[in-house]
Amino acid sequence: MVEPKLSSKSSLCIYILIFLSLLFQPLKAHAKDIGNNTDFVHWVSPGDSLNRIAHQYLPLTDAITIGELVREIRQLNGIQNSLIHPRQPLLIPLSQSAPVKATTVPKQPDFEATGIYINRFSMACQKMTRLLDRLIVSGGNTVILDGKDMTGRLSYPSRVALANEIGADASPVINDPAKLFHYLHQKGLHIIVRLVLFYDPLLAAKKPGVALHAIGTENQQTQIGKPEWVDPYHRIVQGYNLDIAKELAEMGVDEIQFDYIRFPTEKILENATRSLDEQGIPRYEIIADFLARARKALTPYKVLLSVDVFGIVAWGHLEDIRITGQNIEELAKHCDVVCPMIYPSHFYSPFQDIPNPGSQPFLLISETCKRFSSFLKDTKVTLRPWIQAFPYGAKNFEEEYILEELRALDQANSCGWMLWSAGNAYDVAWKALDQWNKRSLEGITASSKFFRYY
Repeated sequence: MVEPKLSSKSSLCIYILIFLSLLFQPLKAHAKDIGNNTDFVHWVSPGDSLNRIAHQYLPLTDAITIGELVREIRQLNGIQNSLIHPRQPLLIPLSQSAPVKATTVPKQPDFEATGIYINRFSMACQKMTRLLDRLIVSGGNTVILDGKDMTGRLSYPSRVALANEIGADASPVINDPAKLFHYLHQKGLHIIVRLVLFYDPLLAAKKPGVALHAIGTENQQTQIGKPEWVDPYHRIVQGYNLDIAKELAEMGVDEIQFDYIRFPTEKILENATRSLDEQGIPRYEIIADFLARARKALTPYKVLLSVDVFGIVAWGHLEDIRITGQNIEELAKHCDVVCPMIYPSHFYSPFQDIPNPGSQPFLLISETCKRFSSFLKDTKVTLRPWIQAFPYGAKNFEEEYILEELRALDQANSCGWMLWSAGNAYDVAWKALDQWNKRSLEGITASSKFFRYY
């Protein structure tokens, strides 16, 4: 049987139809059978940019950030700059057919978390990966990430209505947080997401009705400038933060950590919260009631709930407790972990007859942990301190400084530690941890060249 031959004109039409079918075939048809590490061809459309294309395919790749995927696309396609043109074929390094999902890894409250804080700026670039790799080499097992930072900005795209309304998620640094959490779990890390609660300049500016305003003269208003604190008692404020916490828990984090879970200490705002005092509502009750609501809301997700508190409240000065609303015994009723911020340089000088607290890391941390332990002795709450990993207020900030902090915690009734450096500069900490991991357990004693009794 002789097959009929196609004319050259008919052949050309068929080739054109095949090309058009490839050009306009939807992503789903290509992606459904993708195996690992498949280079998929994307045909550039008018108006496309590398950032836009990376955003489209990010959930189906191994990249964590848009910038990382843009770099991979450039490298894969030999692109030196950002210039692309319509109908240009681009190889995209797809690795899965559907977005990954993270699942919370439940832990007991006494899980010994040892980790570092990573801010939203480091989260947006390769610095995060370098920090995590170094943390793991140093024996750490925990990362603390910004969910909502001190600007009021969220680090990820949110479904919380109020966050969308005020633009809190307008500049996310992580477009696919579930993938990030999945990646961190694969590295064996415990994931803590930090939420700055009642210090929220963005919410205060966009919703003046929930802000704490200085009450008094116009001069006072001028001195304070724009409001930065929101009212911890306001139901909108509480509901907003609880919605964010629940959203992150649904994404698969292991622990929600509340920071700035207190009233302001600034003198200029003293009158702003006096109306609550006049109503006979102690501030510690407002904070504890909010935490109780949070505990109830987060229980179904099996995440740990931790709170950051001032180190100084361990001394039980009634004025500190009255102003901040941080009553340790009340907070301990509604959380799993208490995280005092014990930064020796932040204790005023002289403190408790110590002339220069910033040069006494062993003493400050030892004594502070003892006092916190006494508050928590009849509870199941874990004491996990933040310790200083930055040079402010420390004359000789070298490895020995951090080693003194670790020695103090090693002899305290605490469990784990978290290193704080706002700028994520941990070079001194890495050196200290390298030495710490080599120590002989039998040689540890309470003696210390920094330790002095007064």
